[in-house]
Amino acid sequence: MLLVGATAVVTASLVSFTLGSLMCAIVLIVKHYHFNPDNIATPIAASIGDIVTLTMLSVAANALYNIHDAELRNGICTIVIMIYLAVIPPLLLYSWNNFYARPAVLQGWAPILLSMLISSGVGIIMSKVAVKYPSVLTFLPIINGVGGNLAAVQASRLSTSFNLHNKIDADEVKMSLILVTMLVPGHTIFLLIEYSITNLHMEMPFYAVYLLCALIQVSMLLTLAYLLVLMSPHVNDMDPDLYSIPILTAMGDFLGTSLLSISVIALDEIGWYTEHVAT
Repeated sequence: MLLVGATAVVTASLVSFTLGSLMCAIVLIVKHYHFNPDNIATPIAASIGDIVTLTMLSVAANALYNIHDAELRNGICTIVIMIYLAVIPPLLLYSWNNFYARPAVLQGWAPILLSMLISSGVGIIMSKVAVKYPSVLTFLPIINGVGGNLAAVQASRLSTSFNLHNKIDADEVKMSLILVTMLVPGHTIFLLIEYSITNLHMEMPFYAVYLLCALIQVSMLLTLAYLLVLMSPHVNDMDPDLYSIPILTAMGDFLGTSLLSISVIALDEIGWYTEHVAT
């Protein structure tokens, strides 16, 4: 348990610092070239976040696991956890005294904890599906990644519009429709790439229900994005930037995993689910 806790603590802190620095640089560069940061920074943060997290988690876990002396390993893990616990109060005080960071200290905890709870449910579903339908796990990162990124981009745009004008611009409704129309071609490209670079080949009924699940997932996420942004004045006047994106990305994983799992089970029940591994 100490190894797991220390690994998680080290990874979380390093990822937060790395991504925070990276996103500040990306926003400054994008603004310099007069692009909208909402359209560029948000999907980059979502995509790079997974890569950086997995990389740092692997490196930290490997470094701690390779310490073969159990007492020494437990001692190092204990020291790491104690150090990070000790720096929490001064960092909280520093953030509280920073005008720009104070809203995140006050409002940022609840959506992150809620998103972690939702993600835990995703892990439970994935573990159940992996036992009987392991090939489906190949498609979950695609449907969850695309859906979560689209919803995060739109939520960021809606939050910016709401913060600037205290209402949502009508043009954002058109943007939502554009995102939905882009969904099927985008997923089709990803599926073709997956089909060409892997030896896993599914039957057409699976691809049909996959695209249907993607449409339902993104439609629900975009609707939820509007609701989360519109309800912000009624929930302690919270900034929608702080809570909408974490909840939407977690819900994207939950909806994508749940819908695709249910669809695969239904296909299997009627005898339409088959998979081929090319040799």
